[in-house]
Amino acid sequence: MPKRVVVIASGETERRALPYLLAHLQDDGIAVSIRIPPRHRAITVDEAYKIIQSTRYDFPSPPDKYVVLVDVDGKDPAAVLASIQAGLPLRLGAQFPASVQYAYSQWHLEAWFFADANNLRTYLGQRDLGSVDPSQPDAIENPKQHLKNLLDGVYTARTSENIARTLDARTISQRSRSFGGFLEAVNNGAAHPVAY
Repeated sequence: MPKRVVVIASGETERRALPYLLAHLQDDGIAVSIRIPPRHRAITVDEAYKIIQSTRYDFPSPPDKYVVLVDVDGKDPAAVLASIQAGLPLRLGAQFPASVQYAYSQWHLEAWFFADANNLRTYLGQRDLGSVDPSQPDAIENPKQHLKNLLDGVYTARTSENIARTLDARTISQRSRSFGGFLEAVNNGAAHPVAY
C-alpha cells in the first residue's frame, strides 16, 4: 500500500502543477494529494488545521503525512514558517496520528519552472528566458511576472499545469534548494525546511 501524503499549498496554481512535479514519487510508493484553502485564503494555522480535519472524510484511512508548503516571498523561511510550526502541532494535539512537515518556496512556484530551463524553453517554443538565471531559481524575484512576460501576459492555473507536465522534477531539485527541501519533506519527512 503506498504511503499517502497530503500537501497543503496556497492556491489553484499549486493544486494543478504540483501533481506533475511530484509524479515521479509514485515510483517510490508515495501517493500525493494536494489541498488548498478555499477562496484564496493564506495558509495559516487555522486554515491548515481545517484542511487536515477535512481529509478525515476524504480517505478511508488517515494519510501518513501532511506537508505544509508556504510561499515565503523572498523572506527568511524560518521566520515565515515559525508561527505555523509552533501553532499547528498545538492545535492538532499530541495524539495526532500523522507526521506534519513544513516546506517553502523561496518565491512563487513559478521560480521552480525556470530551474528546468531546457524544458521550459521547449514549452515556450524555444524562446529565450530573458534576464533570469535558471541556475539560481530561488533568487528570481517575481518569477510569476517573468513567466507572464514570456507568455505575452497570458498565465493561468491551467497554464501552470501544462508547463509542469513538461518539466523534470529531478532537474529542478538539483537547482532549487527550496524545491529540494520540499521533495525531502514529502519523500523522507525532514522535521524542518531542509537547508543546503
